[in-house]
Parts: sequence; C-alpha cells; structure tokens
Amino acid sequence: MLDENEHTYLAKWLNNDLNPEELEELKTLPEYGDYKKIVDGMGYFKAPSFDLQESLQTTIGSLDQPKKGKVIKLRPVLYAISAVASVILIIALFFNKVTYIANPAQQLAIVLPDGSSVDLNASSTLTHQRFFWSQNRKISLDGEAFFKVTSGTNFMVATQLGKIEVMGTRFNIKGRSNEFQISCYEGKVRVSIKDNQQKILQKGERVSLKDKKLIEEHITNAEPLWKKGESIFNSVSLREVLDELERQYDITFRRDRIDQNQLFTGGFNYNDLHIALESVLVPMGIEYIINGTTISLSTL
Repeated sequence: MLDENEHTYLAKWLNNDLNPEELEELKTLPEYGDYKKIVDGMGYFKAPSFDLQESLQTTIGSLDQPKKGKVIKLRPVLYAISAVASVILIIALFFNKVTYIANPAQQLAIVLPDGSSVDLNASSTLTHQRFFWSQNRKISLDGEAFFKVTSGTNFMVATQLGKIEVMGTRFNIKGRSNEFQISCYEGKVRVSIKDNQQKILQKGERVSLKDKKLIEEHITNAEPLWKKGESIFNSVSLREVLDELERQYDITFRRDRIDQNQLFTGGFNYNDLHIALESVLVPMGIEYIINGTTISLSTL
C-alpha cells in the first residue's frame, strides 16, 4: 500500500526509486495516464552534461580579471537553468488546481474524478487538486454546494469558517464569509470549527454557526430547496435575504435608505424577478425602482 504523501511519492517516481509493487499500484490509479504523459515529456528537457564546478571557477576567475576582456561561454549554464526551470514547471503541473465558478444567477453541475457529483449554487467557487485525487480527496469551497460522494478514501471540504469530513454520501454546505451551515441528507458528516467544536450529523440533521457556536436543527426535505429553485428564510436579517436575491438574479441593490437589520420570514423563487421582489419587499414595507440590473430601495 502506498502510504507516502503525494509529494514524496512523486519525488520517488521521478527519481526512479519506486519498487515494482509501488509502480504497479501507481498504474492502477485513474490519473496514471496523465502522470505518464508529463513524465515522458521531461525527456525533451535533458541538459547536456558539463562540469558545474569547473564552469563556476571559470566564471569567478573571469570576474577577477576584467581587463583581459575575455568572453565567457555561458551556454552550459543556460542549458542547466533551462532544464531546472522545465522540471519545476512539470512538477508544478502535478500540483496545480482545478477551479469551478458558478456566477450570479447560475448553477453548475460538476463531476469529480472519483465520480462524486457536486451541484454548485450561484456565486460559489469550488477548487480541488488536479492530480493524485484518489489519494487526497480534499475540496475548498467558498459559497454553497450540494454533494453526493462516492465511497473511497477520506473526503473533506474546507470553508473559511470550518471543515466537513464525509462519513456518508449526501449533504449540503453553505460556507460564505458570514455564513456556515451544514445539512445532512444521507449518511454522516463530521463538522469542525475553531475552538475544537465538533458535531457529527446524521440524516435529517443540520448545524448552523451562530455567535461562534454550532446550533443544531432538524430538516425534513429530501434535498436543499435551492436545487428546486427557491429560498426560504425564518427570522433572518433582511440583509441576508437581499444578498441571496443578488446571487440568484445577478442584480445589485442600493440599500442605504432602508433598515437591513429587520427580520424577515418568508421566501422567493428563482423563476421571476418581479414576483421575487414583491414576495420579499412588499411585506417589509419597502418600495423599489428597477434601473437595468440596479434596484434602488426605500421605505414607504
């Protein structure tokens, strides 16, 4: 079993230090074809052999004798620098990231290398490592996403406010700069935040971060409502509701003439902007004027 971390493992392979068992296991990985193409390409960057110490002494000696006007041949050194730069570039390709972005008013369906699926909600970004995915199933999420995870090695999602370790298959994460909410629809997930706070969620359970504490709730839906094209709120600040409207409709509110701290209970759908605005603003006693994608708000 290959238990080295991926950087050490790659270094061994590039240095031809893998034993036959490790090499055979490498060939079974789904990423092996990509690895081999990159490593094969390294053959084109082989530098000609030369005596580095001798070349260095020649260069230093020439610096001590500027009056002779001797021309120093630096081609071997340039070859070496070029070769090293090429190797660094090739290694960097192994560890670069894949990033998916769902723009405002957009939802994005993603299939990960192991067959796991992710539905990315509007104004959200997901990033994962391009190679060695089967050995390190780790994702960075800024926004909201619904996951269906296949079995395999540990699967972890990191957000700005906490991390989620997957022990099951279906869950939703809302991890924005000021929001952190995890809902479990099947299996189990472990939620961790600062101050060593942890919760293990099972099907039908949810936690939200409020005042730096994880608050437990229960859910009855089979999947998050945003996947059905609607948002529902229960005694949340109007600011949060307007933020979600902006994400789902790619609009901008001018809010300086209203109280955004007042609490809102209700919801809106994603099919019709005018109906959504009426659903949220009329009950709050707020007038609005639409000018393109900018909406000015004021109190009645």
